[in-house]
Amino acid sequence: MDEQVDILRAIWNEMKALNGRVTTTNSKLEDLKSELKSEISGIKVEMIGMRADIDLVHRRSVERDIRLGTSLTELARDVRELTHDWRDEHRLDRAELHERVGRLERHAGLEPR
Repeated sequence: MDEQVDILRAIWNEMKALNGRVTTTNSKLEDLKSELKSEISGIKVEMIGMRADIDLVHRRSVERDIRLGTSLTELARDVRELTHDWRDEHRLDRAELHERVGRLERHAGLEPR
């Protein structure tokens, strides 16, 4: 019977030692869990800041694109107007020149073209 008590006592001591190791392991896991939660919270805060920065850059990019589009439209309209005005002016100059050449040819007694 003493032998059984010794065996039970040895088992009991092993169980206490194992329980101590399990408690230590659990404590380390809890510490890791707390560190991980803290890191995740920090990452979430950084992501919120980055999202705000991305939104700002996107908004500015859209505003810039709108300004550029408006400027391009205005430029195209101005070029079209200038081209049209130049063509009209050039057409009038050619008509006037043609008329003058015709008068000179008639004055010189040449057959007008």
